[in-house]
Amino acid sequence: MKRSLLLNLVIASLLILSACASEPAAEAEAAVEEEAAPEATSPPEPTAEPTSAPAGFPETSISGVLGVGAGNTYKVEFGSFAALEFTDTDLPAAPSSVEAHWYQADGVYVVAYMGLDMAASGPLCPGNSILTSAGFEHVSNAPTEEGSCEGFPTLTTDPDVGPQVCLDTLVYVTAIPSNLAGTLFGTLEALADEGAALVGLTSQAESAGDAPEIDLAAICG
Repeated sequence: MKRSLLLNLVIASLLILSACASEPAAEAEAAVEEEAAPEATSPPEPTAEPTSAPAGFPETSISGVLGVGAGNTYKVEFGSFAALEFTDTDLPAAPSSVEAHWYQADGVYVVAYMGLDMAASGPLCPGNSILTSAGFEHVSNAPTEEGSCEGFPTLTTDPDVGPQVCLDTLVYVTAIPSNLAGTLFGTLEALADEGAALVGLTSQAESAGDAPEIDLAAICG
């Protein structure tokens, strides 16, 4: 009986010594594993893909689809310029079919109306402006054909402002300084009701004066 008790005490002592010896080893192994483990890193933020553009135009991320959103498809009457209930289907283009791509050239913003079928649209009165903290600024409209902006109150007389066709694309050289930040409005309008009203589509795009530069002479010839 005594011998068995003694033997049990010896065995218990050996087990305790073995456990104490194994603790530092386990701690060291955990430390090595912790040191070897790579630090957790956050995945990189996705960057916005630039809007695709036809050959000859650079890519731009400053763009807006015409006719998308409340009030971006409309009909207005001259005189009071009050909005009418919109039922006219004779728009310059189908909503969502044209996209305004924004650039800069010679110190002003330039907008290209990608996707516009000019043969189907007929004469147009495109126009553009920028909304800043001061309100709407540098508003202008100019005709694609003589008479297509007849009676329009913001018709420009500046010969450097207005539409031209470049690479089969309608391009409008605006009166908006290219270093101005704000919400850019790219608009296509056409006379309706025998010139008493117009129908239009517009788009919005945010810019901080960072639109890509284009060479109008090279693109438009």
